[in-house]
Amino acid sequence: MSSSKTGARQLLNLLDRILYKWLFRSLANQLLITYLLVITIALVAVSLWALVAIRKESLTDLQNTMEVVGFNLGLEIDNDLVIDSPLSRQRIQAAVDRRASRLGVSIVVVDKDGRLLADSQPITQKENLSNEQEINEALAGVVSKSTRSEPQNNLNMLYVACPVRSMGATTGVIRVGVQLTDIERRLQKDLIVFLEIIFGTGVITVFISLFLARRVNKPVQEMSALAKQISISGDFSAFLPVRRQDEIGELCLSFNQMIGRLREQERVRQEFISNASHELKTPTMAIGSVVEALQAGASEDPKLRFQFLQSLERLVERQTSLIQDLLDISKLDAGLDSNYQEEVDIVQLVNDSIEQLRPQADKKKISISTQVTLDSAGGSDLNVLGNGSQLQRAVINILQNAINYTPDGGSVSVSARPLSGERVELKFQDTGVGIDPADLPHIYDRFYRADKARTREKGGTGLGLAIVREIIARHHGAMDVDSQVGRGSTFTIQLPLRRSDGETG
Repeated sequence: MSSSKTGARQLLNLLDRILYKWLFRSLANQLLITYLLVITIALVAVSLWALVAIRKESLTDLQNTMEVVGFNLGLEIDNDLVIDSPLSRQRIQAAVDRRASRLGVSIVVVDKDGRLLADSQPITQKENLSNEQEINEALAGVVSKSTRSEPQNNLNMLYVACPVRSMGATTGVIRVGVQLTDIERRLQKDLIVFLEIIFGTGVITVFISLFLARRVNKPVQEMSALAKQISISGDFSAFLPVRRQDEIGELCLSFNQMIGRLREQERVRQEFISNASHELKTPTMAIGSVVEALQAGASEDPKLRFQFLQSLERLVERQTSLIQDLLDISKLDAGLDSNYQEEVDIVQLVNDSIEQLRPQADKKKISISTQVTLDSAGGSDLNVLGNGSQLQRAVINILQNAINYTPDGGSVSVSARPLSGERVELKFQDTGVGIDPADLPHIYDRFYRADKARTREKGGTGLGLAIVREIIARHHGAMDVDSQVGRGSTFTIQLPLRRSDGETG
């Protein structure tokens, strides 16, 4: 016995696992079950409501008909009820038999004391019926209705008792009874019809649900397959077909846009790695060549040794600068330095940056001037909320470019002024070589050089302006450049000012 119970339990567990896997293996299956449950619940609720309504309406119609039968019979026998003689009882019995046989109902007539006067059925009941609920209520002068089961006949009966009145007094009661078999049979037929409708609707729903579920699930399956393919192969060349204009279509479009961005990011990453490798390789090979020359005997000649050591120093500085730029831009991409809530005094930051680069400018006899315009209505501070070290790195990069590409004896000017009390504008103007219009759209690209030979000579890495743009964007600022070849360049930066309430403009 216990082994059979264990086997049944194992079988149930197996079926449960199979059903669970089938249900949650596919979105289409879940949609199908959802549609079926919703429609089945709705149909069952409507069917139950309809059955209850039909039963109630049928009983109401039947009760009204029985009241009419009792009322009409009362009009026919009211005089005989008052007379109450053997002859009048015969006439009452004849009227009862006639109506009962014609209408298919049972009729009982009692007098004002509840004594049985006539019965359409064989007289097997007691002589006084005043204790019956409906008879008792009708003797009080009201129409009474009751439904009860009669075990001896195995029948459910509906009784309607109508009082018969004469000269303002109740002279008797006519009770009309009918079996509820017809109504129950009708309800059973209706129930069968409703079950057939539910079954038929369920079958139709299965096909419609399968069609809709597969139609909805197909793009999701394609999306899943493409995502799996990309995760395995790393190939971003394929896109999803967009066949619909609804939310699923919008999801496919968004997925394709994501693939496009990933592909572009992968291209940028590969290009970045390639450029970084090349940029790191060039000074490394040059350093190796210098070391080989020194090892080959150049170190014996003091003049050559000095030249080679100078060259080695420049190469190491360039290598260090490149590595630092790579680290900085990697940090920005990764968002590692996320503190942007420092209160930064822009004027102080610019002055500190100029002081750091002044020795470099003095070597080239380049003059650096500053001009600060304050807002008379907004106070004397030009403060922003942000990351002070990042902003200083951006200012130093721009100033360093201006110094590097300005000929000896040139000039660099820096100005700061508020704009409408909400933003601060920084302008960096130099008298350098300028930028060709064809190169302007690309100056913020990583490792891009307008003049590669001259940039290497100046020690540039091609990452300076890319770092500046990333820093300004992270501070919700804007950046612009205006340049003419041979006349210099002007870089303009706008940053939101810190308001007195602590918010930024």
